[in-house]
Parts: sequence; C-alpha cells; structure tokens
Amino acid sequence: MAEPTLPDRVDGSPQLHRRQSLVRHISNALGQVEIHGLASVPDRGPVLLAMNHRSLLDGPLLFGAVHRPVSCLVKVEAFTPRMGPLLRSSGQIPVRRDVVDAAAVRLCLRILGAGGVVGIFPEGTRGHGLVETAKPGVGYLGLRTGAAIVPVACSGTSQMAHRRSWARPPAVLLFGEAIAVDRWPQRRVLKRSVAAAATEQIRVALAALVTVADDLRAGRGRGRPTTTTTERARD
Repeated sequence: MAEPTLPDRVDGSPQLHRRQSLVRHISNALGQVEIHGLASVPDRGPVLLAMNHRSLLDGPLLFGAVHRPVSCLVKVEAFTPRMGPLLRSSGQIPVRRDVVDAAAVRLCLRILGAGGVVGIFPEGTRGHGLVETAKPGVGYLGLRTGAAIVPVACSGTSQMAHRRSWARPPAVLLFGEAIAVDRWPQRRVLKRSVAAAATEQIRVALAALVTVADDLRAGRGRGRPTTTTTERARD
C-alpha cells in the first residue's frame, strides 16, 4: 500500500475517504461518540489540529471525524510490519519521540504549506490527557505556517479502548474555536521563547477545552460553548 501523494493528503482520494468512513463505523461500534464544534475546522487552507491524548483511539477518532484528510503524527513504534503499511497509506506521519525528528517536521511543513491538515498531540504521549505540559512542536508549526490552530478535546476514549462489556461507553470529541497565531517571517530565526509562548497559549486553550469535554461526557454540560454544533459521528 503506497503512501499518499501530497495532493491526496490535502484534497483526499477515494481510498482515503473510504477509510475515514470505515473508521467512523468502527468508532460508533466501540462507543457512543458525540462530536461537537466540527464547524470550527475550516473547509480549506492549512489547519493544525491540537488534541489531548488519552488512548490509542484518539488518532483514529480524529482521522474519521474530520471532513478533510488528516495526517496525524504517530509514534514510530506503531509502524510495525503489520500496521505500518496501513498507517502510511492512510497518510499518517511516523515521528521519533526521543529526538527532534527533522523528517517528520519537514513533512508537516510540506502538508501545511500545501493547505492540508495535520493532527498533533502536544503532550507528546498518552496519559490523563489534562494537557498539563506541551511540547514546543505545536507552537513551532503554527508560527512557521500560519495555519489555523484548532484545539480538539477528547473525553471517554480511554474507556472505549478498555471497555469490559458489550455496552458502548459515551465519548466526546469537542472542537474549539481556532487560535490565532501570527505567522513568523520565513527569513527570521524563530526564537525558542517565541515558540514556547505560542505553545503555552495553545496548551492553556486546550486544557480549558478538555474540562468542558469532560463535563459534556458526564452530562453536566457546564461551560459548553454556545457556538458549538453537535452531531453524532457521521455514517
């Protein structure tokens, strides 16, 4: 299975759209997934989806939920002989977490530069998903490309991944309003302090959104954005 070309990563292909539809069906079988605020994702232009990380299902849920092709950064260890060809042909990006992976960064810049969508987990690894820390890569990519940065909060995905009965646990995928980060001039060296400040801005917004998503899943709805649209996972 060949890796998608850059145009396919940006505009999609019949194969990618079929896989997104299949992932949505599987997601609905594993849990009662509610998607809020999907209209926050622009129909065109570069988009950086910054999502908290709670389970192995987070990336696939994001890939299936968005109406555009999404290339997520996925740890290189997941690209096994069995899963690697599937991940690559679905447009996912292998990334080494022990170093600054220049190859992964370059591919992200190419996709965003061509007007595509990249999914990134600022925390860098799975955990409680409360976004208490964030790696600087999300700020760097936003500043270098001027992409619309859309925070995405997931809640309940860990319960979906580790369910112990046939009951489908509730889960929420909440897309927040885009975060404005001015594009850094290409000819100027991007200072670490500037990237760190942008990353912190994104982290704070995403952490607040996670609280709202957790409340929505618990049925409290406290602080729910009035501009958010709600829909069941399509198909």
